[in-house]
Amino acid sequence: MFALDAVGIGLIMPVLPGLLRDLVHSNDVTAHYGILLALYALMQFACAPVLGALSDRFGRRPVLLVSLAGAAVDYAIMATAPFLWVLYIGRIVAGITGATGAVAGAYIADITDGDERARHFGFMSACFGFGMVAGPVLGGLMGGFSPHAPFFAAAALNGLNFLTGCFLLPESHKGERRPLRREALNPLASFRWARGMTVVAALMAVFFIMQLVGQVPAALWVIFGEDRFHWDATTIGISLAAFGILHSLAQAMITGPVAARLGERRALMLGMIADGQFPGG
Repeated sequence: MFALDAVGIGLIMPVLPGLLRDLVHSNDVTAHYGILLALYALMQFACAPVLGALSDRFGRRPVLLVSLAGAAVDYAIMATAPFLWVLYIGRIVAGITGATGAVAGAYIADITDGDERARHFGFMSACFGFGMVAGPVLGGLMGGFSPHAPFFAAAALNGLNFLTGCFLLPESHKGERRPLRREALNPLASFRWARGMTVVAALMAVFFIMQLVGQVPAALWVIFGEDRFHWDATTIGISLAAFGILHSLAQAMITGPVAARLGERRALMLGMIADGQFPGG
């Protein structure tokens, strides 16, 4: 299920600018594309604790199923969006229904323990990585025929995920159901524990800045490839998949040995320096 969800996300990445060009003036595509990506991330940030609290109250299974069904309907609406505002509403809903990573993690935590839990979390990350490699390639291939096709495919995959969950996914949270608390719905509440921990707060600030800077080329990669190199959707999908593969290999094969040889602090500094070379190149 998690792999199919990631494939659905990756499917639309190479073709979203093309869909925008059908709805807005070409000079406005970049601005609207950035806003749509930001809206999606903002809704995930805001709604992840809400979905987590709802899953504590009503169970993991119903929250996951409602989210999958909502995502299927949402992608279908975006595929046929006649106006720009419909696409905006679609991305907002997609962000809400896509904030299921925390619920999926809670599901795994419910049914596993100890070393088995760590192994299953690793498997979940691997499934997501596979989906983010396969999704852009498939989306690029389908986008060569129509920018709407990957959205229909994403809707179908989420529908398949929903049906799979209906028949094969049991409820994992069978203990006492927690009541809904207001603070549990606040996405900023989880940062309070870091107030008195200077090192952790500094590390969080560094990570935030890295992500802020790192997401700029990631967000503009599709449009940059189209404008600078005249890539089509297929080529863009392949380039995104290649990045995903290399990123996964680096995490699996380079990070550990470098940290062991240089120490975690120096490895972190080296990684930040290396990461900073990409935007400048």
